[in-house]
Amino acid sequence: MRFVSPKTEQAQLGVVIRRIRTGYIRERTATMNRISSILTEFGFSFPRGHANMKRLFQWLADTGQAVPSLLIFELRNQLDHYQHLNDKIKEQDKKLETLNSENELFSMLQTIPGVGPMTAACCISSVSNPKDFTNGRNFAAWLGLVPFQYSTGGKPRMLGISKRGNKELRELFVHEARAVMWRDETAERYFGSWLTDLKRRKPFNVALVALANKLARIAWSVMTTHKTFEIRL
Repeated sequence: MRFVSPKTEQAQLGVVIRRIRTGYIRERTATMNRISSILTEFGFSFPRGHANMKRLFQWLADTGQAVPSLLIFELRNQLDHYQHLNDKIKEQDKKLETLNSENELFSMLQTIPGVGPMTAACCISSVSNPKDFTNGRNFAAWLGLVPFQYSTGGKPRMLGISKRGNKELRELFVHEARAVMWRDETAERYFGSWLTDLKRRKPFNVALVALANKLARIAWSVMTTHKTFEIRL
């Protein structure tokens, strides 16, 4: 049998804050889709993105088309709701930083390339004791960042990524890996030719998950040894 360490009260509070934050993000996305669908009904093809949403009425003015006054009123209400949700999400971010400000692991984890406050806070609250995992490979497997293995007749067969385990933390590590891969200078500085050669030989998404797996292993090492990330090429 495998046992896990119980979560502390602080870790449970971190989970609650992040779940509420996730709810706000989903509601914000729904609001954005609602505004786009309303405009589509009136023949407007509104571009996606938060930058465009913030300049909604300027975009409508630039189109030069007449817009019903009642439609402007409804869009104003929806845009105010969108901005209110943005403020609520920022409040949750500040709560997470305040909650983990005295935890030294919170700052140590952020020395890893691509890892920000959200991923660091999620690691602290999701992993009660990193030593529950034998090594970084087991931690990455717990996140679902390893291939699913199907073996029969002594012949192992590696399938696609399992995607089993902690969905939230796995998603965050994938986003962090994407942020690193988009910056060639950063990728080469921290990972040398390994990542450059991998991007050249493999499809982008394959290299992306491989880097996310590596970042997860590094995070486990930082949490276990209580040492910051150092470049070793």
